Amino acid sequence: MQTMARSLVWSRVRLLDPETANVILDHVSEFLDILETLPQLQVSQAYSVPLVRGLPGRPQYSITQEQLRFLVEYNFSTKQMAEILGVSKRTVKRRLRKFNISLRDRHTNLSDSDLDNIVRELVGGNDELGAEAVRARLAGQGIIIQRHRVRQSLIRTNPIGAAQRVTTRRLHRRIYKGAGPNSLWHLDGNHKLIRWRIVIHGGIDGYSRLVVFLKASDNNRSNTVFDSFVEAIGKHGLPSKVRCDFGGENNGVCLFMNVFRGSNRGSALRGRSTHNQRIERLWGDVWRGITNTYYTLFMLLESEGKIDSTNEMHLWALHYVYMPRINRDLLLFVNQWNHHKLRTARYMSPHQIFIRGCLLQLHRNQTGIQGILGVDEEPVEEIDTPPAAEVVVPPGAHTVFHWPEAVEIPANQLNLHDRHMEQLVQLVNPLGGRRDD
Repeated sequence: MQTMARSLVWSRVRLLDPETANVILDHVSEFLDILETLPQLQVSQAYSVPLVRGLPGRPQYSITQEQLRFLVEYNFSTKQMAEILGVSKRTVKRRLRKFNISLRDRHTNLSDSDLDNIVRELVGGNDELGAEAVRARLAGQGIIIQRHRVRQSLIRTNPIGAAQRVTTRRLHRRIYKGAGPNSLWHLDGNHKLIRWRIVIHGGIDGYSRLVVFLKASDNNRSNTVFDSFVEAIGKHGLPSKVRCDFGGENNGVCLFMNVFRGSNRGSALRGRSTHNQRIERLWGDVWRGITNTYYTLFMLLESEGKIDSTNEMHLWALHYVYMPRINRDLLLFVNQWNHHKLRTARYMSPHQIFIRGCLLQLHRNQTGIQGILGVDEEPVEEIDTPPAAEVVVPPGAHTVFHWPEAVEIPANQLNLHDRHMEQLVQLVNPLGGRRDD
C-alpha cells in the first residue's frame, strides 16, 4: 500500500488530474492508518506440536511416541528434537522417560573382533574410506557404533590406510546456500568407467546434500536419466528446480520440468559443470568410495589380458558380471552418504537435514516443500506468446524430438538366444558370494 501511495504521488499531474489523485491518496492513507492500529500477528512457519488444553493441570504438549521414535531412528540429538518440535530440551527428555526411550540404547552391542570383521567386509580393501564413511555405512545397515570405536577398528584392520588418510590434503570449499529441501536438485553423469561403456548418473538435493539417485548404466540416453529421475521423485518428492549441463542425456528431465513447473521461472537451469558444485563434489566421494576399486580392477584385467575393451563379447560379459555389483555398491554408498555426519552442518546427516528442513519450513509457501507434501497434482498451465523469431513447423512435418547426446556410447552388438541366456543365469549369479570376492 505504501508503494501504491508513492506511485500515486508520482503520477499526479503526470498521468492523473490532481483532484482524482488526491481523492485516491486520501483513501489509501486512511486504509494505512487502519492497518497500523491492528495487532500484528506473528505466524510461525515451522512445525510445532499442538498444545492440549482443558485437562486437569497446566496445558501439555501433545508429543506422541511415534514422533519420538521416528526422530530417534534418524539419530537426532535431544537438542535437535527440541528445535524441530518447538519445545524445550527438558520437555523432550521428560517425554523420552515417559515412553521409556533411551538414546544410549541405540548403540549396537558388538565386540571388537566382530566389529573388525564387519569393517573389513565393508571396506573391502578400499583405503580411501574414512571413519565417518564407515560409520555411516554401518548406520545404513542398522548398526550404530560410536565414532571412536570405528576409528580404532580402522587402525587395527588397516593401519597403513589410516596413516595415508591423515596425510591427505583436502581442498577448502565455498559456502553453499539453498532455500530449502527440494529447492534445487543437481544432476550429472560420471564417466570414470566410460572406457568399458559404463556411465554413472546421479542426482543430489542441494540444500541437504541428500543423494536422491545414483545408478550405473551401459548407455548415456535421455530416457535412462529420466527413469532414474522419476523413481527419485516417487521417493523424495518433485523438486522446484534442477541444475544440469548441456548434455543431451538431460533433455528429458529438462522438458519435464519446464512443462510441469513452468518454463519462465528457471525450472531447468543448464550451464557449465563448474556451477554444478554439489554433484561435482559428490563425484570425488564416489571415486574414493566405489569407482576407484572397479577402475583399478578393470585396468588390472586388461593388463593381464583377461579382457579387451574393444571386444564386444568381453564387454558384454563384463557388464553381465559387474554391472549388478556396481549398482549394489552404489546403493550401499547412497545409504552410507545419507547417514554420514557433516561437520559443516553441526554434524547432522543429509537425512536429518532434509527432515529438519521440511518440518521447519512446513507452512512456508515453497514449491519444493509442496512437492514433498504432494500438493502438486497438475502441471503448471502457461499461456505464452511465441517469439517472432521462433521457427514454425509446417503442418504434416515430423515433430519427433532429436536430442543428440554429448557423449555417445555405442550399443553392444552381442545378442544371446533366450535359451543360452537362461542357462547362463542358472550357472552364474553376479551377486553371489562375498562382496569383496
